[in-house]
Amino acid sequence: MSQQIIAADRLMDEALIEKCLSFLNVQTSSAVTYKNNVKAFFEYLYIHGISQPQSEHVFEYRNSLIKTGKKPSTVRAYLIALRIFFRWAAHEGIYDDIAAYVRVRNQDYGHRRDALTEHQVHDLLEGIDRRTLRGLRNYAILMVMVIGGLRCVEISRAKIGDFRRRGRSIVLYVHGKGHEDSGVEYVKLPHMARQALRVYLKRRGIVEENAPLFASTGNRGTGSSHLSTREISRIVKNALINAGYNSDRLCAHSLRHTAVTLALKGGEGLEAVKEFARHKSLNTTLIYSHVIDRENCTCSQTIERMIFGGRKKRKKAKTSPAKA
Repeated sequence: MSQQIIAADRLMDEALIEKCLSFLNVQTSSAVTYKNNVKAFFEYLYIHGISQPQSEHVFEYRNSLIKTGKKPSTVRAYLIALRIFFRWAAHEGIYDDIAAYVRVRNQDYGHRRDALTEHQVHDLLEGIDRRTLRGLRNYAILMVMVIGGLRCVEISRAKIGDFRRRGRSIVLYVHGKGHEDSGVEYVKLPHMARQALRVYLKRRGIVEENAPLFASTGNRGTGSSHLSTREISRIVKNALINAGYNSDRLCAHSLRHTAVTLALKGGEGLEAVKEFARHKSLNTTLIYSHVIDRENCTCSQTIERMIFGGRKKRKKAKTSPAKA
């Protein structure tokens, strides 16, 4: 294929990127990320005076991202965006797939956030002042997140009408990550979680079904404004600090980690937990299982006992009266 020269000072024609994203049919939030990540590469080309990028420039770009201290997950995201874009460009006959052979580093398994213990969850919830509407709302948010394993974006998108009955259960339909509409996925809400929601909604008063389930309670808050994911993260972080758990490894996403971890520790099967957490792959759920297995591992104690336990017995045998 003969390459079409793309001027780096144009940062790649944005219409071309839009066309690629339209072809891929990705969600709006993902499209913005992909677009910014592709544009970052062409900004790099512009700065370095490269008008016709080749494969070696992609490798140099990857190395520059690493040298500037970007996290492996961030580098991976940038490179995946490039691979998607140039694969599409090659398919359309626009440009060679110069990113085809760039190595995308696998993310480390495990979590950078800690889960809470049962006792810590109790402390977290008990630390919420439920005498105000805001306190009742925050208590309900934390309860639903830790029992339902919801993400911040799912809490932010939830509507009044998503909290309803399904068969014999009371559920909350989820506007999940990567999904614009609800109505497919849901989480069951047991007694404590649904009670927290009902008390909050009763105090809040009558609102329409399309109103946000968790609304702003500020001076201008009328129940019609959704909480942003940043506001939800702040609510959880403040609650953690108030409960005495001020750690960089504890944040809003820790509540989801807690839900999945406790479900597995409580004896739920991997497939059941995968469905509950709405993981696309069982491998994601297995990460939690491996973490729990590592916590329960007694290999070090066994090794210590084999080395020092046996040594103590031999020592005792040397001073035994029978040997005197």
